[in-house]
Amino acid sequence: MNLGRRSAFFGGLAIVCLLLWEPTPPEYRWVNLFAAALALVWAGAAALEDRSLGRWRPSRRRSTSAGGPSGPVKRA
Repeated sequence: MNLGRRSAFFGGLAIVCLLLWEPTPPEYRWVNLFAAALALVWAGAAALEDRSLGRWRPSRRRSTSAGGPSGPVKRA
């Protein structure tokens, strides 16, 4: 599975928020947890979006005639 840029960014952001747990004053540590949880939610949403869009590929049907199914296009 290929990890997209957005999901990697938000996953890294969650790690940074958790690494900042120790230097954060005790009364504000809930902000680190909240930001890390929110970043993980966004990383999961981005990963789901990448996975759902990754399988859909528009088909490129090529016409055998130059102008489409009814023949060449005549210009006036």
